Amino acid sequence: MTNQRYTIQEAHELYKKGEIDLIKWNFEFIENCKTKEAKINAWEYLDIANWKKKVAETLDDTGLVFDKLLAIPVGVKDIFNTIDMPTSMGSPIWEGFTPGNDARVVHDIKFNGGVIAGKTITAEFAVHAPNATRNPWGQDKSPGTSSSGSAAAVSAGMIPLSLGTQTAGSIIRPASYCGVFGYKPTFGTIPRTGMLKTTDTLDTVGLFATNIDDCELLFDVIRVKGLDYPIVNEKLSNVSLQSKLEKKWKVGVLIDQHPVLKNFNNEVMSDFKKLTLDLTQTNLAEIHYPKIPELLYDAHRVQQVIYHKSLAYYFKKEFQNKTLISSVMYDIVSEGNKITLDEYKEALNTQNHMTSLLDKFFEEYDVILTPSTANVAPDFNTAIDPPDTCLIWTMCGCPTINIPVFEKAKLPFGLQVIARKYCDYKLINFIRDFTYANLFPKFSKIS
Repeated sequence: MTNQRYTIQEAHELYKKGEIDLIKWNFEFIENCKTKEAKINAWEYLDIANWKKKVAETLDDTGLVFDKLLAIPVGVKDIFNTIDMPTSMGSPIWEGFTPGNDARVVHDIKFNGGVIAGKTITAEFAVHAPNATRNPWGQDKSPGTSSSGSAAAVSAGMIPLSLGTQTAGSIIRPASYCGVFGYKPTFGTIPRTGMLKTTDTLDTVGLFATNIDDCELLFDVIRVKGLDYPIVNEKLSNVSLQSKLEKKWKVGVLIDQHPVLKNFNNEVMSDFKKLTLDLTQTNLAEIHYPKIPELLYDAHRVQQVIYHKSLAYYFKKEFQNKTLISSVMYDIVSEGNKITLDEYKEALNTQNHMTSLLDKFFEEYDVILTPSTANVAPDFNTAIDPPDTCLIWTMCGCPTINIPVFEKAKLPFGLQVIARKYCDYKLINFIRDFTYANLFPKFSKIS
């Protein structure tokens, strides 16, 4: 496959020079869908004829020549509304549902010349119940849960970009297991209009890609802009905030400073430690091993209170029909119904306190590094993944990116890089610096 050699911007430059044909470029992705989908099951809805038609129509419109996503196919997690495709949210209850509108992020992709290739499989209501998607690196292994279809589609070379969401670890974890770039931006920077809601203070829209440049490109297309978003605009355009603190990057490395890290696989931690030492050899980074606020030790418990209570609220109707929801979903909602309003409010207050403490912590460090997951992908149909740190950064609204750096037993696992809330461009530039230094891959592998 040749199209993975190019970022989207590079492909567009070659197209303008007449050196590549974007229709043929799309056909290579389509061919991978035809040859791999039967084994991978990444797609809930895929209309190849419509995909081809939309690409041709987009290229025929000369007014779109310089659009950022001109003729670029994008997979959409099946919890986002799409006007011309069903949105079933991983549930038989909503099978065949057509919302009659596009989610705002879907509209923005189309407005910028992108083509919605199809809807990727999600866990039931984007929660925990395993779905039919297989890991392209090993079909007996889990691809992760909630955003697994989106991660697997990019990993298998079926698509260059896809949308996902994260409420705990549903972007970073599938990206790690499937060996692709996964980007969970700062909470609130991407609009949630027209998508399934599960938890108001946690749900975050993000994406999967094959390289860091495409992560930035899609983020720029779908993030909020304009006078209606003064905080986001001020923060993301603040040059000082998006720049490193000193001449070298100040990097906080987490080895065992949080209880959950002590249960990470030994080989995973060994490879991670080696990489962090390699960073110092480039003369680009200053490595530290800081303590993190102890309140964050309680993040998993607090997140569960918020998450379960929210699911119990939003899925009251579905809970009434036990035969049409999974036992996983039924049990979570049952637990959520036991949580009192006072307990929920206390958890929200704790979340705010954690966010403030971590923001203060980031006054001393540009980024934090951890392994993205505790191990490589577990066996297929594993309902609960081994605990990791992903939900901590989600709880605190921080931007995080999985980089497909490592392999163990021919399975990938990633490096997670975390930055201060609203420091998305700093995060991207850190990764870009070490990509230029050949410590991070420019492209993910096609499985």
